[in-house]
Amino acid sequence: MLSPSPHATVLHAGRRTMLGLLIAAVVPLLLGFFGVGGLVTGRVTTETLVMVGVGALGVLMLVVAWRQRHQKIAADHTGLWVHNGRAQQVIRWESVAGIGVYYAAQAVSLEVVPRGPANDRDPVLRALIHDDEPLAPELARVRYRITLPQVGWRTLVEAVRRHSEPHPSLRWCGQINYNPVMAALARRRSDRT
Repeated sequence: MLSPSPHATVLHAGRRTMLGLLIAAVVPLLLGFFGVGGLVTGRVTTETLVMVGVGALGVLMLVVAWRQRHQKIAADHTGLWVHNGRAQQVIRWESVAGIGVYYAAQAVSLEVVPRGPANDRDPVLRALIHDDEPLAPELARVRYRITLPQVGWRTLVEAVRRHSEPHPSLRWCGQINYNPVMAALARRRSDRT
C-alpha cells in the first residue's frame, strides 16, 4: 500500500480538531449535566430543558471529535496525502492545475484544483469536492476543499508550496481572504442575469 514518504510534512488535523472540540464541549456538557439533574429532581422548567438541549449539543461535539480523531494530511514529493481515518488517497502533483488557501474568519482550507474532472468515485476524495468561484480565471470551479485546523496549517501550506514548486504547470494562487456569504450573494446575482 502506498504511503507518504518518511520525510513528509504531516498535519494531524483530527487530533487538533478533537482537542478543540473537547475543550469547547466542556461547558455544554456541564450545563447538560445540571439540566438532567434538574429533571431527575422533578424541576422541569424551561431553563432545565434548555440546559439539557445544550448538553445534547455537547454530546454531539464529542461524537464529531471522536469520528475525526484519525484525520491527517501530508505533503511530500509525490503529492498531497489525505487520510480520513478509514482510508487514504493521494492527489499527485502532476494531476493538480492549481492550489490556493482560503482564509476566512472561522476556517482555513486548502483548495486543490485538479487538471481533469474531480475523482467522485473515491470515498476519501468525494467528500472533499466543492463547486465554487474559480481561484483564478483559467482554473476550473470544481476542486477539492481540505479544511485545515486553525493551529499548524501554515506549516503544511509551506510544505505544499515547497513540494509543488518543481511542477511548473501547477499554479500557486496564494492566500485568498474569502467571505462565503458575499460569494453566495454574488453567485445568486450572477444566476439571475
